[in-house]
Amino acid sequence: MLDWHTIPNAKDRLKWYQNKGEMKLNVFLSIIFVGMVLNGYDGSLVSGLQASDAWQADLDYPDGVRLGLLNAIGSISGLVVGPIITYIDENWGRRWGIRFYGYTMLIGSVIGCVAGVSGANGYGIFVAGRAIIGFGLASFLMTSLIVVQEISHPRSREMVAASWDSYWILGSVIAAWVNFGCVGYITSSWSWRIPYIIQVPFALYILIVVQFVPETPRFLLAKGREAEAYAFLVEYHGNGDVDDPLVRFEFEEMKDAISAEKAAKAEKWSIILKSRANVHRLGLAALMVFLTSLSGSSIIYYYYTTVFDLVGITNPTTQTGIQAGLSIFTWFCQIAAVYIGKFVGRRKILLFIWPILLLSFVGLCVASGVFANAAEGNTRAGIATVVLVWIYLGFFNGSNPVLYSYPAEVQTFSMRSKGLLVWNTVSQLMGAYTTWVDAIALDAIGYKYYIVYMPLIVIQWVLVYFYMVETKGYTLEEIATVFDGKNPSLSSVNTLPVVEHQGGGEEADDTK
Repeated sequence: MLDWHTIPNAKDRLKWYQNKGEMKLNVFLSIIFVGMVLNGYDGSLVSGLQASDAWQADLDYPDGVRLGLLNAIGSISGLVVGPIITYIDENWGRRWGIRFYGYTMLIGSVIGCVAGVSGANGYGIFVAGRAIIGFGLASFLMTSLIVVQEISHPRSREMVAASWDSYWILGSVIAAWVNFGCVGYITSSWSWRIPYIIQVPFALYILIVVQFVPETPRFLLAKGREAEAYAFLVEYHGNGDVDDPLVRFEFEEMKDAISAEKAAKAEKWSIILKSRANVHRLGLAALMVFLTSLSGSSIIYYYYTTVFDLVGITNPTTQTGIQAGLSIFTWFCQIAAVYIGKFVGRRKILLFIWPILLLSFVGLCVASGVFANAAEGNTRAGIATVVLVWIYLGFFNGSNPVLYSYPAEVQTFSMRSKGLLVWNTVSQLMGAYTTWVDAIALDAIGYKYYIVYMPLIVIQWVLVYFYMVETKGYTLEEIATVFDGKNPSLSSVNTLPVVEHQGGGEEADDTK
């Protein structure tokens, strides 16, 4: 098989500032990353606002079921919108899901700020705003995961896709410090309204820039618009060179793969579910959600104030300060993980990290138990909890580049939107469950609820070991072929058949 890494390309001979095509492409990708910053900001905001006395008063002190519903409503609304966005992505184009996200963030943020106005039902209005944001968030996540895989330059696709979630962390860093400044030092309702209204300019940027983002070349090829698809590759992957060897190779590889999928009617659910390989792909998308949502991270992300309350750390300024520092730490952890992913396979990363998550949860349970049973509290238990939270989230964020890039990466083009529909459906269901049930369980049994996640972490490690397929180092079209192997869970694409090189470069006689 010809190694596509050795095929000449404009990117290889130009400095980054000389490659005007890729610079334009990065502007298009910026809408994805700004959207993820906004997602991370919004996703971390509410947990920090819970430390605000004014927010609590304006929303009539939500706790237990009411607090769980407030956090879960976005997942519930996101579950509803999933099938609609899948249809739109497949038939109208990838940009609509991003555009819808911009509108919902704009509207939902404004509505949320109205909560607490005299005479209004603050809790009901805030929950309504969260529901509207949830509609857009699901559409953005599904669409952006596809776009970042399908428009990125093949030389940098893995790094770009792996860095996708790091922008969520960057957003959470911003939210943590905004909360620290506002919640910690402002006592009026503006302590939470200022952080909430900051989402508006992010949404406006998305709505403006999305107008200039082109459709992905794979979508254009699937719709028979070959000239437009080739023009995209020439402009953004070949810096305007119509004879660029890698561009020609990409085009032929995409065209052949999509033509074969069309001939097999591979986009139909009836065909997808008959194939063991396709069911494996869908199962892996669901597995990544299982690892993300049911490994205990939801407790720390959404209810970190409760986690600290359980060990006597109750001061709002202290809590938001710890969270602000933690956000910066986890961002650096995730950036480091993106770099490490250049050298270490996806499967190995998860198999290494999950035992550390288990040990961290055991430690959290022990520390909280020591504090709860101490006669006058235990300062060391509080310190241990802070350290263990940092260890847990540091390593968990080291896995996120894999958890979020992998579901879209392993799907074929024809089923990529449907694969992300499965991912979104399972994600929203698990998200609604964890954010709602976590609040109720922590309120009822406190730190003992940590024990529920321990066997789940063990089960997840076993599933990764036996069923996850390694994909490091290959194009999307190459990855698609490995699932037809006899034992895809243990194989790699090193056994792919020989592929003819179209349009330049030397033929390779050896098979990888």
